[in-house]
Amino acid sequence: MILRSNLPEIYARARAAERVLDAGGGRHPLNLATHVLDLKPFNERDHHGALDPDNPRRFTAETWIVHDACAPPWPFPDKFFDFSFCSHLLEDVRDPLAVCQELVRVSKAGYIETPSRAREIFAKARFFDVRTALGRMPDVGFNHHRWFVEIDDNHVTFIAKDQRLLNDRRRFITRGDLGRKMREGESGASLFWEGGFTAAEAFIDDAGEDLAAYRAQTLQALRKV
Repeated sequence: MILRSNLPEIYARARAAERVLDAGGGRHPLNLATHVLDLKPFNERDHHGALDPDNPRRFTAETWIVHDACAPPWPFPDKFFDFSFCSHLLEDVRDPLAVCQELVRVSKAGYIETPSRAREIFAKARFFDVRTALGRMPDVGFNHHRWFVEIDDNHVTFIAKDQRLLNDRRRFITRGDLGRKMREGESGASLFWEGGFTAAEAFIDDAGEDLAAYRAQTLQALRKV
């Protein structure tokens, strides 16, 4: 999943850059990247296809770096890259703050994207209550993700995601609640950055009341769209 509306600008910035890093792109590498950093080796790439198959591939086996993104420092000098691309990695990894720190260190500019926090509390299946009553509760958000992510201006906030807290009906939104599917722009959070950005971890209360309040605010905002 990627915000397709952002692809033209991503491609334009990557084409204009001499050195481009795709951080965590092993599953769907960006062909316009000159370098890729991922745990997956070069010969296992493209199993799911490149993100931009119509673009010629710029990276090679020599510029595909097998490295844990959460283990700084990355094997690149400061500000080595003109542009970095990091899509749908930060919500998955054990230490997203370390990844953000290294993105800013090795890159002059870049793009990051994650699912929105709103999407992580949204159950897209139809007839949620019926399915739940039958013992087949649909997924809420993405069960395998570790973090809620919020992007506000040039700051990224990470909140540890405890899937158990989302079992409470007061803390998530169903398709029936909203009355429609969630739109693409509502489902993703993204940032084009220049020079750097900041990132920090925030916390919710153990009882989950913060989640209930966030759900109410988010549902109200989505209904106004």
